[in-house]
Amino acid sequence: MDYLLLKYLHVIAAIFLFGFGMGSYLYLIAAHRTGDTRVIAAVARLVVRFDAWITTPAGALQLLTGYAMVRLTGMDWSGGWLLAALLIFFGVGALWLPVLALQKRMQALAAQACASGTPLPAGYQRLYRCWLWMGVAGFAGMFLMVLVMVSKLAPWQWF
Repeated sequence: MDYLLLKYLHVIAAIFLFGFGMGSYLYLIAAHRTGDTRVIAAVARLVVRFDAWITTPAGALQLLTGYAMVRLTGMDWSGGWLLAALLIFFGVGALWLPVLALQKRMQALAAQACASGTPLPAGYQRLYRCWLWMGVAGFAGMFLMVLVMVSKLAPWQWF
């Protein structure tokens, strides 16, 4: 496959990964702030769906196109910036998988509360706080990864 096509797909995947991920994150925060179980359940259901159908496949495409570009160009896998980008990518991925599970559980708890006409349980609040801070860490990692890939410098090479 042509390098420029791979690079194009890689950038598009990054846009989808970052854009849909951030959109989902912000919408679920906004829904949570309403305190309305109907709103939270509905938005969380959509966030889970979009993350499964768009964000997660974009992450897979990101990895596949990156791998193909490295193979095509013969780059050294242990090169500073490439190694840093991979470590950050897998670190963010390690946060992403539990976030998906937390979102599904939060959606189920909000739907139960909505159906029974009760407030959100304390367990929901604990899940939300964990989800929120994992999101902060994940997006910090994504910002760092984009910086590494654009600068082609590992963080330890910046100084």
